[in-house]
Amino acid sequence: MLLDQLETTAPLTWRQIIPMVLGRLICNTAFRMIYPLLTFLAAGLAVDLQTASLLVTVQVGAALISPLGGIMSDARGERTTMIWGLVVFSSGTLICALARQFWPFLLGYGLIGLGTALYLPALQAYASARTSYARRGRVLGILELGWALSALLGVTFLTYLVEARNAWAPAFWVLLGMALLLLLWTLLRLPKVNHARATGAAGGWQLSLRVIRQPVVWAALIFLICIMVAMELLFVSYAGWLEEVFGATVEQLGLVFGLLGVAELGGAATAALLTDRLGKRRAVVTGFAAAALFQALLPLSAGNWGLFLVLFLCMGFCSEFAIVSTFPLLSGIVPTARGTVLALGVSAIGMGRVIGSRISVPLWRNAGFLANGLLAGGFSLLGALICLLLVHEGERAEVAEVRRPDAATG
Repeated sequence: MLLDQLETTAPLTWRQIIPMVLGRLICNTAFRMIYPLLTFLAAGLAVDLQTASLLVTVQVGAALISPLGGIMSDARGERTTMIWGLVVFSSGTLICALARQFWPFLLGYGLIGLGTALYLPALQAYASARTSYARRGRVLGILELGWALSALLGVTFLTYLVEARNAWAPAFWVLLGMALLLLLWTLLRLPKVNHARATGAAGGWQLSLRVIRQPVVWAALIFLICIMVAMELLFVSYAGWLEEVFGATVEQLGLVFGLLGVAELGGAATAALLTDRLGKRRAVVTGFAAAALFQALLPLSAGNWGLFLVLFLCMGFCSEFAIVSTFPLLSGIVPTARGTVLALGVSAIGMGRVIGSRISVPLWRNAGFLANGLLAGGFSLLGALICLLLVHEGERAEVAEVRRPDAATG
């Protein structure tokens, strides 16, 4: 039987939340910057574009092993796992900054991915452990601002730095310096979370392994795979479709990406403000149901820039709102092993991206972009339905755990 846990550490303060947002920003910037730099890295490392695309594969692989970060968080503690994640991340940025050949660079980037896979689930679990369920949507929503800010600030600044210096090393030196500062802050200023840890056969790693067999967890993972397949069906192909149908230039595509970052920032901020008030599951289902509508309608905007931008940005806003609302929902369904559940959610997101990215372009080429839109809308609706019917709101379970008389502070 799983032993309940009780968080006794004081709630997070703004002085703690802001550096944690910075940590999210650093990891997401390292993740997203590879896309605009891929051709530059291929030329600089003397490999073809197909070989350079292995860097993207490493990103996906890192997401798929993120359960390791969750299991470590539940077994060894969130703060400890965050520290190890930052150490590995820093090692990877150092190797990338020094690398002059592709395979050492790939090794360094793989370590960045591994460090991210350890750090981010532990970060979310730490913030969840120090925030009441009633306020968790706001806190996790604020942390998720790091995703949108990585496109608007992090990637923009680092790609400009790479272009100005005509070298990738300065970008990775910046990431290394920020990661080391964050590591120092985590060691000196971030307190541990006091848990009533499970002991015996159900403790640690075995506790996490038992948790992942629960039906509600699998329902949540299937739901996440569905909605990420839906998103990748459109996001992978929309640039090519715009070039084909609208004659879009590189500058116009860059503007669309920048506007998407603004829409994502708005969605994340709205989730931080409204998710707790609406209810986590209601926010998730509503957001993805609305996104499904815009996904299905998007191909109908062919030839009309104004209509396309309205539909595309509304889709991005609703999707980001729903994704940000998903993490506080996941954090409450099995509170005794929230690190494992959150990490499995990140892994499911990665798996959905793989599936969606593999079928997006062939579907577009063979059946037209309308097929992408309709299939994406269908997957989003299916995911929202699974969430509505099979993924319970976690508040009652979490409150019940805290009130159990056998829970004790650690």
